[in-house]
Amino acid sequence: MIGLSFTPFSSVDQPWARLNITFSILAMVLFVLPWLIHDYQLIFIAEVLIWGLFAMSFAMVYGYGGMLTFAQAVFFGAGCWGFNFGTFYFGFNIWGAVLCAFLAAIIFALPVGYFATRVRQHHFLIVTVIVSVLVVAILASGHYRWIAGPYVTRSLPAPPEVPLVFATFSFASETVAYYFTVVMVGLALFGSWKLIHSPFGRALLALKDNEIRALLIGLNVNFLRWMMFVAAAGIAGYAGSLYALLARYTSLEFFHWTYSGKAVIWAIIGGAQSLIGPFLGTAFYMVVNEHLSRYFEQFIILFGVLMLIILRYAPDGLWGIVVRLFNKRHNS
Repeated sequence: MIGLSFTPFSSVDQPWARLNITFSILAMVLFVLPWLIHDYQLIFIAEVLIWGLFAMSFAMVYGYGGMLTFAQAVFFGAGCWGFNFGTFYFGFNIWGAVLCAFLAAIIFALPVGYFATRVRQHHFLIVTVIVSVLVVAILASGHYRWIAGPYVTRSLPAPPEVPLVFATFSFASETVAYYFTVVMVGLALFGSWKLIHSPFGRALLALKDNEIRALLIGLNVNFLRWMMFVAAAGIAGYAGSLYALLARYTSLEFFHWTYSGKAVIWAIIGGAQSLIGPFLGTAFYMVVNEHLSRYFEQFIILFGVLMLIILRYAPDGLWGIVVRLFNKRHNS
């Protein structure tokens, strides 16, 4: 999507030039795909990118902050709600609605993250599961309208339009929907890369490696964890808005912790210690699911076996395999 080199968090000596070439080629491939494949395949790829971005939001919390969370789906759902709220209540265009989704996820994550990041390890995990369960229970109870209004399950009645300075494009065209998704996901990926390579990201990496040492050198540990939690929530909400745009569908199920579990699986398969890994893991799952589920009723069992094999022989995920191959060729 963007000609940048994305390295795993723990890696330092990477063949930067070759990775740059690889991502430049990838950007070119994504650009020419509308001339090579069918429209329904373009939408499938756009969905992979959106769900990959959602999985990447988990990787930011877990891979950098060392926090295993099951609350990302809540923020994805909050993004869907925020998009609908901005669209139907305020009458925003597509840009205002996406911003509203991003802010909705961040605003909700601020108090949740403040309390959750004060505890560690399994206690943090339990807190995030409880938050997810409570949110779903409240919204499903039928008494949520005074909290969330009718915007949790409301969907766009018609393909949205993308107003630009020089023209307006419609999502009625699958090609427009595809290019819009590629660009928006690419921008989020670039922003996330800049964040984790900033002084803030380096401080968080030092915290993850050794929290006691981070405290001794004067880092505000709780604040760093809190801000990464909030930033990742914003990315999840942003992904939610893109899905609401592409699918023109939102649902209460998007808030459920099982969707957070999917993000965990996709990120770990692809490599939760990187930004690109979650996209690879998501693509792997969705492509395998698309093909094998047609022939195997118990597909999930077969996929579980495949996941165990990957974890056994590639604990750093599919992206780790790619990086090792680059390093091997670079050193040979």
